[in-house]
Amino acid sequence: MTPIDVLVPIIRAGIDETLSYLTLHVITCLVPAFFIAGGISAVLSDRFIKKYLSSDAPKIQAYSIASVSGVALAVCSCTILPMFAGLYKKGAGIGPATAFLFSGPAINVLAIVFTARVLGLPLGGARAFFAVAMAAGIGLTMALVFGSSDDSESPEGQTVATDGGQVVAERERPLWVTGGFFGSQVAILLIAATGLLTWAVKAPLLAPWFALLGYLLYAQFDRDVIDEWLQETWFFTKAIFPLLIAGTFVIGIIGAIAAMAQGMGPLETVTTDAGETFTAHQVAPGLLTQGIFGETTLLSSGLASVIGAVLYMPTLLEVPIIGSLFGYTNGLMADGPALALLLAGPSLSLPNMLVIWKTIGTKRTALYISLVAVSATVAGLIWGLLIV
Repeated sequence: MTPIDVLVPIIRAGIDETLSYLTLHVITCLVPAFFIAGGISAVLSDRFIKKYLSSDAPKIQAYSIASVSGVALAVCSCTILPMFAGLYKKGAGIGPATAFLFSGPAINVLAIVFTARVLGLPLGGARAFFAVAMAAGIGLTMALVFGSSDDSESPEGQTVATDGGQVVAERERPLWVTGGFFGSQVAILLIAATGLLTWAVKAPLLAPWFALLGYLLYAQFDRDVIDEWLQETWFFTKAIFPLLIAGTFVIGIIGAIAAMAQGMGPLETVTTDAGETFTAHQVAPGLLTQGIFGETTLLSSGLASVIGAVLYMPTLLEVPIIGSLFGYTNGLMADGPALALLLAGPSLSLPNMLVIWKTIGTKRTALYISLVAVSATVAGLIWGLLIV
C-alpha cells in the first residue's frame, strides 16, 4: 500500500466529517444560533447582563440562571458557542458565562429525556443532577481564579470586540418585546434543529414564529438597532465558523487513523447488534477503548471524559454511541464511564475548544477544559462506585 493509498481515505474521512457537520447543523442549528448571539450583543440591555449575569451579580441568582439555562436549548457543543461568545462579549462574568457554556449542551431537555428513555431513568436523572452541579461548580471556580480579571485580554492581546459596529443609543423596550425577540428565535432554533419532525411538519410550526419576529423587527426596533444586530451576527459568524470547520475536519482525520488501526476502512459502515449504523471514522476512537469500560475505575471514567472532550458528538448522538457501540445497554459498559462520557461528550469537542480559546484566551480555556474533564471523571466515580 502506497502512502497515497493511506492518505486519500484519511482526507476523505475528514471531508466526510465536515460535510456531515455542514449538512446536519449549519442551516438548522448554527444560523439561528448566530442570529441569537448577534441579538444578545446588540439588543440585550447592558443593565440586564449586569443585574443577572455579571461578576457583581448575586452569586445564587447568577449561577442559578446560568446553570439551568440549557434546559430550554437543544444545542450541541458547537451551537452553544455563538451564544456564549455573545454573553461574554456583552459583559457577563467569566463564571456565569462558562456555567452557561457547559449547561447549554449538557442539560437540554431533549437529551435528558432521551437518555432516560434509552439508557434508563437512573442514568438520565444522574446526568441532569450532575450537569447542573458541574455547571455551577465550573462557573464558580472560573470566577474564583479569573474573577478579578474579567476584562483582561484575548489571545491576540486585546479584548474581544466587534468588527466596528456602531454603538447606538439604547431605547427602552417593553419586556414582552425583548422576550418575544429572543423567544421567537429560540423557538425557531428548537423546531428547526429537531430530528423528530419532517420539514412538512416543521414548516407550518415555524411560520408563526417567523411572522412574530418579522412584526417585532418592523414595529418595535429602530433601523440602527437592526443594522447593529446584523453586524454582530456577521462578526460572530466569521470569527467562529471557520474554526468549527477546521476542527471538524481534524476530528475526521483522527477517526480515520483510529479506524485504520483496527483494520477498518475509514468510510466503512459499522452496524451494531441493534441494527444502528455508523461510519467507521465516527466511532473508531471509542471502539479502541471499549474493553476498558467494563467497570468503574479512575482509568475508565477518566478515559471516557477525555474521549468525550475530544470527539464531536451532535446533540443526542451520544446516547446510541454509549448504549450500542460501547455496550451500556448490554452490560458491557459500567455506569461510571457511561455518565462521564455523557457529561463531557456533549459539552466539549476539538472545534469547540478552538472557539473557546479565541473567545476567552489560553489560560481560561485550559482551566475550563480541565474542569470539565476532571468534574466528569469525579461524577462518574461517585455515581459508579458510591451510588449505583
